[in-house]
Amino acid sequence: MKVYKKIMFVMLLALVASSALSVFAEQASAALSYHGTISIDNPSVAQDASYTLILTNNGTDRLLNATITVPQGIADITNLAVTPSAWTVHHEEIDQISYIYLTQTADGLNNGDSITVTFNAVNPRMTGTYRWVINGVDINGTTGPEVDIVDVLLIRITTMVPVFILLGIAFGVSLLSLVFNRLLISHFIGWEQYQVMRKETSEFQKAQMAAARANDQKQIEKLKRKQTQINNMQAKMMKTSLLQFVFMIVPWLLWGFVLIPTFGETSLAYLPGLGGIPMFWVYFPLSFFASTIGQRILGLNPIEPR
Repeated sequence: MKVYKKIMFVMLLALVASSALSVFAEQASAALSYHGTISIDNPSVAQDASYTLILTNNGTDRLLNATITVPQGIADITNLAVTPSAWTVHHEEIDQISYIYLTQTADGLNNGDSITVTFNAVNPRMTGTYRWVINGVDINGTTGPEVDIVDVLLIRITTMVPVFILLGIAFGVSLLSLVFNRLLISHFIGWEQYQVMRKETSEFQKAQMAAARANDQKQIEKLKRKQTQINNMQAKMMKTSLLQFVFMIVPWLLWGFVLIPTFGETSLAYLPGLGGIPMFWVYFPLSFFASTIGQRILGLNPIEPR
């Protein structure tokens, strides 16, 4: 029993000691304490914006300098300014990570005082929240903790203009493709004849499938006699299809010289659970939609006569 009491006494003593050390550690670390807030006048993706960052000393030690880690994606930082004038500010990029450095050679920042930093930058191309981090040093050279800026910066989609621009481009490319298609058909085959050939080919294929499913050998033999004629029709229509591949270089040129340099990975749409959707995945459904509208409403693609 005595051994048991000794063990319990030692455990209780250790618990009290560890709790005391934790309290003293928190009090010691509180000597250098700071927090920051950040605001932006234009939170739209890939747009120019003005940033205002406020750093406040809420510890007992005076803050002599601070390093602010800029989130990746924020680019072209310019027009850096800081108040009060006793502080200096500059920006550097190291290993593709941007830092803003705040320094002072005088008395440092007293408890309750603040520094205001303003600058211009280009917002990230992708929607989401972006984490800013502060590391401070007091007048004794002691480095403080890594602290997140309080207001997490949210970059989002604030306009539908880029999507409408993409839709207009998709309609333009689709219209050119359909017009080119019809001109080829009219020149090499004839529009009316092409429609008749499409109808006969479609009906032949349906009849073949029906005869095969029914195992109707008589009908299969009858269709075989017409196979050569259908093959000739398909070969004639295939010539125009091959020529249409020449036009396929236009979308690739559009991608390489217009869309990618303009939009890149910019988020143009947002899906819950997936986040920002870049131009690459937005353009294809828009292009399909434009092509379908062109075929059905504008009547530029061959439609089988009813």
